[in-house]
Formats: sequence, C-alpha cells, structure tokens
Amino acid sequence: MHRVALAALIVVLVGACADPVTTPTASDASDTLEIRCDGQSTDILTPTVQAQTDGVHVLIHNTSEVRLDVEWPSSGEGADPGDTTRLLGLLPGTSQVRCSLYAENDEQPEGAWASFQVKAPPDWISPSVDCPGGMYHGSGSLAPDARGVADPLADASKHFQDEGDQVVQAGYATADERTFVLLQDGEAIAGLVYISDDHGGWIQIESYGCSD
Repeated sequence: MHRVALAALIVVLVGACADPVTTPTASDASDTLEIRCDGQSTDILTPTVQAQTDGVHVLIHNTSEVRLDVEWPSSGEGADPGDTTRLLGLLPGTSQVRCSLYAENDEQPEGAWASFQVKAPPDWISPSVDCPGGMYHGSGSLAPDARGVADPLADASKHFQDEGDQVVQAGYATADERTFVLLQDGEAIAGLVYISDDHGGWIQIESYGCSD
C-alpha cells in the first residue's frame, strides 16, 4: 500500500509539470479540502484549501451506499460509503475533482467536474519545470532489499554538480517522498524524486527536466 499511494502522489506531481501556476489570495482557506459525493453530483464544501507542507489534506464524504470512483486531474481512486481521508500532491492553483458511480464495460463515467482553489504553503518552491523545447522523464524500479542515501539533498546536488548553480528541495515533503530541483537563473530546469527505503535512507526513483 505504501508504494501504491506513493506512486499516485508522484503521478499527480509530474503530470502537472507543464501547467501554469496561479496562487489564490483568499484569506478564508480551509486546511482540509472537503468534498461531498452522492453518486450523482460532486459538491465542494471548502472551495479554497490551504495546502500543508506535506500536500493537500482531503476529506471525502460519500453519502451514497456504494463505493464511488473519485477522479483527480491526473489520477483516480475509490471512496467507500462514509468518510475517507487522503493526502494528495495537488499543485497550487485551480484544480478539479469528480465523483461518480463506477462505470460498466469500461465506459467513461458521467458527471460534472467540480473546481476548487489550492493555496501554496509558506516558502513554496514549485517542482514544475517549463520546457519550451520538450522534456524528458525517467523512472526506475526498486529491489526488495534496496538501500538509499542518508542525505538526498547532497545526493541530488552531486548529481547536478556540472549542470547548474543551485539545488533546492521543492514541492511537498512527506515521510515517504522528497523532490529536489535544479535552478538555473532562478528557474527550475530539472528535478529528482526520492522515496524512503523504509530503513532511514532515500532512493532516487524518478528524474525529469528540459531536454534542450
């Protein structure tokens, strides 16, 4: 379960790399995104949510009597009847969610998307890269007994030592994941994603950046 949830979080982050980021300015943001789903409609109870340093905290109220499909911009999951909590790597700006009944025969689910705003946490550095000339993305696999490095920032800095002027931690930081980006003239041009090896170390699992 640890790896599955982590993979979903990475997909959300990397899938939004090319999207422009706009930061809401509302002062009445909630610290939790609350969603009410009944199988027919999706209601956003907290239209502006303040992201935390580890991501966007979500509470799904499924008022139906069946498990529902919950779709995000770059991922999907299920929610059983009652309340379900999630932690997602949704980037600051406008985002969407849609709850629906599970479709049969691989048909596309019906139902309208509901929009909400995500405010960036303090000192936010986006993990996104803007690559007009195209970008690359690579990922690796883990051996069951894999062990990582003690200091992922130092490891990322060593990886990029000949390519730019500064490496910093970016995006959301959880107990299971860290992202570091290479800055050039203040702009991110590449990134590395590390995950916990469950033994106090960190393993580089993904890389992305501008291909030109």
